[in-house]
Amino acid sequence: MKVLVLGGVAAGTKIAAKLMREDRGNEVIVLNKGKNISYAGCGLPYYVGHVIEDKEQLIVNTPEKYSKLTGVTVLTETEAVKVDPQAKKVTARDVNTGEEKEYDYDKLVISVGASPVKPPIEGCDLENVFFVRTPEDAIALRDVVDAGNIKRAVVVGAGYIGLEIAENLKLLGVRPFVLDMAPHALPGFDAEMAEYVEGKLQESGIPVVTGVTVTGIEGSGKVEKVTTSKKAYKADLVVLSAGIRPNTAFLE
Repeated sequence: MKVLVLGGVAAGTKIAAKLMREDRGNEVIVLNKGKNISYAGCGLPYYVGHVIEDKEQLIVNTPEKYSKLTGVTVLTETEAVKVDPQAKKVTARDVNTGEEKEYDYDKLVISVGASPVKPPIEGCDLENVFFVRTPEDAIALRDVVDAGNIKRAVVVGAGYIGLEIAENLKLLGVRPFVLDMAPHALPGFDAEMAEYVEGKLQESGIPVVTGVTVTGIEGSGKVEKVTTSKKAYKADLVVLSAGIRPNTAFLE
């Protein structure tokens, strides 16, 4: 049986390996948009803060090592752009050359993950505005902070990633403010637990402002200020961590 797996990291690599363990006669191919098929996403904030020092520690498996271990064929920097379920074909594009190629399958696994939500506000494309979703994101963010010119940061989103990023920026001597439109940090937690966490963050020098909507990011080429429904916050750096959206638009 020929199985095509769209996407790597946690879900894609695990199911591909499992299929090969179940039947070595299977032909399993993973198409992955990025260079890295297996990395420790939970470690990204701690790489920024030098708790994890080497970027190699973020990479769980290289494509070459994974293929040798499992027998799965891995094609990186190959983005699925169209699925034809009647013909059982996937069209994929080489992200470097733009060249498109078709891949046929008996069974298809879609595990393309998600991308950070880009708020519908002005200024998201200014210099020193970051998302933290991939090792490349974390490496770029740490490089900017390590350059020594970042004094104040605004983190938009008080979920796990946002709070961990704020914690690690504080470790590096940056003063972080965390903003969230929800009534409390850690949306989904009960109010009592969330208030306890907010108190501990405040004691640690990480103020969390909730019930506030970010309306814009301002600056001349580089971020200088974040405007909200209540007040403005000066910032040398902004990290947007306001949720994720599944990468399924190509299926429409």
